[in-house]
Amino acid sequence: MFKTLLKLFIVLVILTAACYYSFNLVMSSVIHAKKEIVLPDVKGKSIAEAVEELSKAGLGLRKEGEEFSQSVPPGVVLRQSPPAGMNVREGKVVKVTISQGGEMIYVPDLTGQTVRAADITLKASNLMIGEVSRKYSVIADRGVVISQDPAPSSSVDKDAVINVVISDGKPPEGIILMPDWQGKKITEAKAWAAKEKKTIEVKNEENAEYAPDTVISQVPAPDADITKSDKLVFYVSAPKEDDGQGEIVFNYQLPKTSGNKRLRLELVDSSGKKDVMNSVQKPGASVSVPVKVSGEAVMKVYINKKFVEDINLQ
Repeated sequence: MFKTLLKLFIVLVILTAACYYSFNLVMSSVIHAKKEIVLPDVKGKSIAEAVEELSKAGLGLRKEGEEFSQSVPPGVVLRQSPPAGMNVREGKVVKVTISQGGEMIYVPDLTGQTVRAADITLKASNLMIGEVSRKYSVIADRGVVISQDPAPSSSVDKDAVINVVISDGKPPEGIILMPDWQGKKITEAKAWAAKEKKTIEVKNEENAEYAPDTVISQVPAPDADITKSDKLVFYVSAPKEDDGQGEIVFNYQLPKTSGNKRLRLELVDSSGKKDVMNSVQKPGASVSVPVKVSGEAVMKVYINKKFVEDINLQ
């Protein structure tokens, strides 16, 4: 009995070895039967172009990842593995890394900060302080930022330069700067204008955000030199009339994926189509937009210029 089992075991070992040898022989023949190809260079090509070129050569493509690049546009191949010029067998899968474009930075608000504080704030956001200029101001203390370029909340490339204007304090006698009247009663602005012997024009506008007779905006802007200006214009809130349209607040949260997103909201109702927002937002940002709707209404959502979804408004 033992000898019989031993013989069976030896036969099984021999058969297994024969099968393994045959399989390796077949696979080796198949592999060596595939022709060798010089790997094309797909760096700098769009993902669609890379797929097409590799497919024509009998090769496959697999996206290995994405990276920010200040010099390569989004959707373009940054790297490939194996590198171009290598001899590979037909059917080889080429791994590629795709560019996400330049890393966009959300510009912080530097208003009211000293130059040193603004420099620290910018460095923390991977930005740099640029030209520092000075001007007289009646709305900001001496030595603090009163304006910047690019403006707060705009989106810029990593390592971008932000120029700032610093308050040089109140102007000397003989120079008149425009105060900031926004949110204040028009009677106060009129009294000031009379004292400075300035002519003003008042334009009424319906605005639900401000109490009646409150300054909504002004021309020139605050801190403008109006020493030689002949006329100032104030836009003042007037009681709002009912126009038959309903006002609602539309809320939307962006995906929390990496990189800033350009969000565009288009309202479509019985009165037609109109954009209600088109701006760059942080990942995962929540936006609230007051909109007036007439009849059945739909909000069309676009992210980075691509349509995402329709949202019915009740």
